[in-house]
Amino acid sequence: MRDSRPHQLLTYDVRLPDEAQADALRLLDASKAIVNQALTLLWPDLDEFGRERVGPAWKQVGKYMGSPQYHGDRQWRCESETVGRILRQQAERKKTFELVQPILSDGFIRPKTEKRPAGKNRPGIKEAITALQKSLEEDETSFVALQNVVEQCCNHYFQQDCFPSAYEELQSIPLLSVGMLTYAGDDGGAKGQAYRLALDLDAGVARFRFRYPDEAGIWRWRIVDTIIPLPDRVKERLMRGELMAPTLREEHRADGERFAVLDFIVEVEKTDLPAWENVERVLGADWGVHSLLTATAVDETSSQVGRPFWLNTGGFDGRQARTRRQIDELKKKSASYEQLRDALPEDHPKRTWYTQRLALYRREIDRCWRKYEQRNRALAHLASNVLLLLCQIYGCSLLSMESLKTLKSTGRGRGVRGRWRNYRNNSTIRGEIWRLLRYKCHLIGLRFHTESPRGTSHTCPRCGAPATTYRSPSDRKEAVKWGRWMWCEKCQYNGDRDYCASVNIARLGIAYLTQMKQTGRARSCSISDPLIKPVTYTGAGAVLLLPPTGSHTRPILSGKICYYPGWLGSAFLQSSQPKAVFLRLCG
Repeated sequence: MRDSRPHQLLTYDVRLPDEAQADALRLLDASKAIVNQALTLLWPDLDEFGRERVGPAWKQVGKYMGSPQYHGDRQWRCESETVGRILRQQAERKKTFELVQPILSDGFIRPKTEKRPAGKNRPGIKEAITALQKSLEEDETSFVALQNVVEQCCNHYFQQDCFPSAYEELQSIPLLSVGMLTYAGDDGGAKGQAYRLALDLDAGVARFRFRYPDEAGIWRWRIVDTIIPLPDRVKERLMRGELMAPTLREEHRADGERFAVLDFIVEVEKTDLPAWENVERVLGADWGVHSLLTATAVDETSSQVGRPFWLNTGGFDGRQARTRRQIDELKKKSASYEQLRDALPEDHPKRTWYTQRLALYRREIDRCWRKYEQRNRALAHLASNVLLLLCQIYGCSLLSMESLKTLKSTGRGRGVRGRWRNYRNNSTIRGEIWRLLRYKCHLIGLRFHTESPRGTSHTCPRCGAPATTYRSPSDRKEAVKWGRWMWCEKCQYNGDRDYCASVNIARLGIAYLTQMKQTGRARSCSISDPLIKPVTYTGAGAVLLLPPTGSHTRPILSGKICYYPGWLGSAFLQSSQPKAVFLRLCG
């Protein structure tokens, strides 16, 4: 991993008590207005914030301007720190735009047809970005960052019928829509001139006091400390880490309620990564076609460890697709009502009714988005935690993961629309899982490496020959690119395609591990590289040995599935072995 810093920042948000909410919201409203004024004034100087990134951001802002509405030196420092951080992020994004601008072309746009609207040519985008990354030998801009900017440029094309010629055409001034104020520009919790923060870990509380404008607009300190109860998880982190400057933020509920939260930012030490000499096993994880994730552990002798793991989300994709449809319908209604309202004269009595309906629709859209994002976030945490748990169970010190360069849609959607809805959610949730895994591997001391997925679902893990996928093990009349069952004509090996892909991802991880052990340097291999060794699977947990439990000892066969008496309603045995071999292995 590129990041060699010995510490990690963890953020925990805690809602302020009700007695401090009104004062905190007035503070955030006042700070938001000043931050937005400063952003507007400094936006023409965006390039300057990309040249200098060393030191506090408020010092860089101070070179160009003072506070538009002065109400304290340290208060302005905190506001200008917020401004500087936003401009530095946008300056980095502008550099990414300048990298992708030469490759923007009409080939990124899929033309409109009678059955499909215009859209993005994602295979063409992926191919162009991959080629661009190879040409940028010294630039470490990630594929995801490049893809994000390219897709934003495509969205601009749909609206303006042309690609942007400058970053300022693509990105409007990033004004804050909700209040946010970092206290990193102040002198600390004990001597701060904008806030004071003291911890009492024995009592499990934090004492917080801050400057704010009262209802008349006069700035003053709160008279008494605000007592904030600390959750157990936050107390545990604070005992082992160092508290950094907090951030005060505004959040909104779906019903329109506003409230203020305080972000406790804790710096903790990272667990040391294991030496390459001590890494013996790799967990390979593949973004499945028929499941969200498939994982298989392989040791450095190219033997499978334990049984494969599938994470199937069940009806989750359907629920998320229905939520996205609901959001799309609400947006259509909102746009229609807005058009009807704007067509009326300013003094028309029905304009008020349209305005009320629009406010209702926007609140409902916000509520749906929050529900959609909360589901994705919860599932992403679950999936990442499961993978880390599997690494612990199987003793894997290296997590080899399929990269995000190929985001596959699951096969559960019916037709083009269904597959597109699945792809749209998969690209979101898999990006969140990938981000969480990098962050958590940093924290617990687990090595993390991504591999190119090209060919992993169509390569035999036993002999390395190209393989074909079919709809099912019993239906091999016609090869299907997204078929669930993989079959190797050379060695007759066959199995679930997602399982085979996870084994191949683990094989790539083993090759990477071997290079690091032998030379201390490694390159990413393709699945057809001679360095990739075959994996043995027989006797490694792929077959479940169970004695007959019923009165009849003869098993009931159904294709590749063998049902034993006594297990008909609760379990089934499945193997990639031929029927005769499978029966002998089962005793």
